Amino acid sequence: MAICLVVAVAGPAAAVVIDRDTGYDPRDIEPQQGFQPPDISSTTRRLATVDGRRVVAIIVRFYEQAASRAEVRIDAAASPRVDHLMLIGSTGEPVCYVWAKGGRQDQVEGQVGWRRGRIACRVPSRLLDPDKAIRWKVRAEASDGGFEPDFAPDGRGWYS
Repeated sequence: MAICLVVAVAGPAAAVVIDRDTGYDPRDIEPQQGFQPPDISSTTRRLATVDGRRVVAIIVRFYEQAASRAEVRIDAAASPRVDHLMLIGSTGEPVCYVWAKGGRQDQVEGQVGWRRGRIACRVPSRLLDPDKAIRWKVRAEASDGGFEPDFAPDGRGWYS
């Protein structure tokens, strides 16, 4: 008598997206002297559950190569102003950090994703303590700082 045993191998749990919002930046920045300054094409704020925990990710896409540094201003509390800041950088090993405005010493490292044309930072949503839909805006700059940064959305607006 032969007994067949089937074993299911559980892989890592997939992310389940709860909410996603993408904003586009229509301003196209032309290359200058053979160099492409940062040129944001879109940004996405995504709320998901991963392994039963809620996480927030900010994803910034560029028309050309990704900028070496992106600063994200986040409004997650019921107020008209910035309450958290996020920094995504690649001046060596790619990193991302988030902290409450005015509390840089309490910054927490998130998970960074970096590839040509795209950067992303993912942090536990509890760090932002959201009590409303999260608004965000992005400022991206080149590694040498010799070019104007790109803002998305343009001006003083917010994505939400």
